[in-house]
Amino acid sequence: MSLDDVISNNTSSSDFTLLEGLYQLAVTGHTNDWEFERLNNAVYERLLSSYGNLDRSRLASANNQQSAD
Repeated sequence: MSLDDVISNNTSSSDFTLLEGLYQLAVTGHTNDWEFERLNNAVYERLLSSYGNLDRSRLASANNQQSAD
């Protein structure tokens, strides 16, 4: 599977494949290319879908508790 295939079909790509593609582009210095931007957006959307529903008040209380310790 080529990088173009991963980018164009990011809904069926595994998280590992997306992260690997993003990593390879970063290592080779291609962070200003459109491929990097599309992969970065796909990874970001997956992170939001996985962790975006966390209760922010729960996170705030956990942070406050850590500050108190």
